[in-house]
Amino acid sequence: MISSAYSYYISQYGWKSNSKYDTHTKNQLKNSYGRVLKTNSQTPIYKVDFSVAAQKYAIDLKEHARQLCYIAKDLSDDKSGEMTFKKSASSSNPEAVSAEFIGDSSSDCEPLEISVSQLATHQVNTGNFLQPNQKLLKPGTYSFDLNINNLTYEFEFNVSEDENNDDVENKIARLINRSNIGLNCEVKTDSLENKGLVITSDATGISGIHSTIFSIKSDNSELINTLGMDRVSSYPYNAIFSVNGSEQYSLSNEFMLNKTFSVKLKETTDEPVTLSLNTDDNSIADSIDELISGYNGLVKITESDNNKIFEGNDRLKLEFSRIASKYRTTLNNNGLKVEDDGSVSVDRQTVIESAHNGTIDNIFNELNNFKSALMKKAEDISTNPMNYVNNKIVAYKNPKYAFNDPYNLSAYSGMMFNDYC
Repeated sequence: MISSAYSYYISQYGWKSNSKYDTHTKNQLKNSYGRVLKTNSQTPIYKVDFSVAAQKYAIDLKEHARQLCYIAKDLSDDKSGEMTFKKSASSSNPEAVSAEFIGDSSSDCEPLEISVSQLATHQVNTGNFLQPNQKLLKPGTYSFDLNINNLTYEFEFNVSEDENNDDVENKIARLINRSNIGLNCEVKTDSLENKGLVITSDATGISGIHSTIFSIKSDNSELINTLGMDRVSSYPYNAIFSVNGSEQYSLSNEFMLNKTFSVKLKETTDEPVTLSLNTDDNSIADSIDELISGYNGLVKITESDNNKIFEGNDRLKLEFSRIASKYRTTLNNNGLKVEDDGSVSVDRQTVIESAHNGTIDNIFNELNNFKSALMKKAEDISTNPMNYVNNKIVAYKNPKYAFNDPYNLSAYSGMMFNDYC
C-alpha cells in the first residue's frame, strides 16, 4: 500500500521544485499542528478506504490544494494579508535572456539592460573511440580516482575474459552515473561505429585557480591510455555579461539579480536585452489567471470519472460550487465567468480593460474574500485529504468530551504531511 502510494506521488509530483512556502517558522509549524489537532478532535473513527484509487485521489487533492494555498499566499500582502497583485517580469528578447520577478510585490524596479558576451559552459571529457568488439584491456582489477568539488572518489571494477571494449565502457558509465557526484557519463558512437566515453559535468563555470571542474587519474597507465577518459575536450567557462554597462561574471547561466529578478541566460546577444516589470494591467490579469488556474485544478479532480466513485467527491464539488456561487455576480461582471460545474473561466481582455479603466477596484474586496475562501478550503483539504474517500464511520466522537488524539489523524493521512519543515 505504502509502496504504490509513494510510487504514484514520485511519478506525478516528485519533479516539482520547492516553493519558498515549503519552509516554515516555529509559529507556522505550530499553527499547522494546531489545525491537525482540531481536525483530529472532530473526526469520527473510520474504516478507511486504502484502495490504490483512494490513495491516488487523496494525493491529487492534497498536492493541488497545497499549490492553491501557495498561489493564494503569493497574492497576499505579508503584513495585512489583503490581496495584492503579483508583479511579473518582461524581457525584450526572451529567446536570449528570460527573467522571473522574485522581489516583493510592493517594491518598484527600474528597467535593466543586459548584454551577454559568453555563456557558462560544462566541462566535457571525451575518451578514445574504440572498436566495441575488441578486447584491449586484459582481465583483472582496475581502479581510477575521480576528483570533483575538492573530493576524491575511487572507482574499482573487474574485467573478465569474455568482456569486450563495449562492456567495459558501459560498466564504467554505470559506475559514474550511480555515484551521483554531479557527472553524467555516456557511451557514444562515432561515424565509424566505434564507441567512446563522454563525461559531462552537471555544473558550469570555474572558481579559483583551477581550470577544470573534475579530473581523472589512475596508477594504471594501461587503463588511462586505452580509454582516454582523462582528456578534456571542452573546458568550463563562466558566463560573462554586463548589467547597465557594468561587466559581471557568473558560474551559472541562472542567477539572481538585485534580489529582484531570477535571470536565465540562453544565448549571446548583439544588442542589449531590457528586463522590466509588466504593466499593472497585465500583472493584474496574470495574478487572476494564476489564482483561477489553481482553483480550476482542484475542480478538475472532482470532475474526473475515476473519482466519482468516492462519496466525498460530490460533497467536495458542492463546497466548491457554493464558494463560486457566492461571488458569481461580481466575478461575472468583471471577466470571470462561473461555469455550471463550479469552474471559472477568465476573459483576459475584459480583466485588462477593467484594470485599465479602474473599475476592477470595485471588486477588489470581493476578489480578496474569494481568495481567502479558496485558501481556507485548500488548507482544510491539505490537512486531511482522506476525508473525501469512501470512509465508513465506525464511531462518532463524544461532542461533550472532545479530546485530541495525536495518532488518530496520522492513520488517515500522516503520509501526506510532506514539506512541513
